[in-house]
Amino acid sequence: MNASDLRAELEAEMAWRQEDLAFFKNQLSNISNETEKEKYRKSLVLILYSHMEGYIKIALQTYIKYINLQTLPRKDVISGLMAASMNPEFNAYDNLDRKCDIFRRELPDDTALHRFFRRVDFLDQLDEFKNAPLIIEDSVINTESNLWYVVLQKNLYKIGLPVDMFAQYERDIDALVNRRNSIAHGNSRSGVTEQEFSNWETKITRVMTDVTILIYDYANRKQYLQPTSAH
Repeated sequence: MNASDLRAELEAEMAWRQEDLAFFKNQLSNISNETEKEKYRKSLVLILYSHMEGYIKIALQTYIKYINLQTLPRKDVISGLMAASMNPEFNAYDNLDRKCDIFRRELPDDTALHRFFRRVDFLDQLDEFKNAPLIIEDSVINTESNLWYVVLQKNLYKIGLPVDMFAQYERDIDALVNRRNSIAHGNSRSGVTEQEFSNWETKITRVMTDVTILIYDYANRKQYLQPTSAH
């Protein structure tokens, strides 16, 4: 897979979602009463949100898949990606039950000493960790069932993408999530106006398009690599 293949896969993923939304939007023409239309648009909000969350999650996981396919050693990629691939090692380091064999009996409850042991052990193996093949698991991407703007930032950060890329859409993303939750939980009686939905659809489409462009750009320019490893 090259960068162009990656972009084609992302665009195909977005295209079917846009077609799906368009199908349900077209049903509005069968409703003549504006109040009923506003009520129907509540369902469109749910669909729009689900496609935003679904697309962004799959897009970021597709980027991870692309990077994994490059068969790189960890040391060649930027620190965020290296950290993302080292969850097993970090989890082992965080394991408070992992104690130094030398002092396991004499000092079984010396938390500070055993933490120091794990640090020494980690440093002793650091070169081996860095030279291991880069494999990032899909589970590093977590939309938390509510893709607030800050959740989007968290996921971008975890795979080395710019966290403020979508700052201009923060209010729109959060407003959509908030309305979606109100509708899904049965707390919102009011319908959705044409202007409200049109604004969200426009902004969310831009976000999804910009995610595609961002991922393609990073893949094409190999911005996942350490500057000294770029080629």
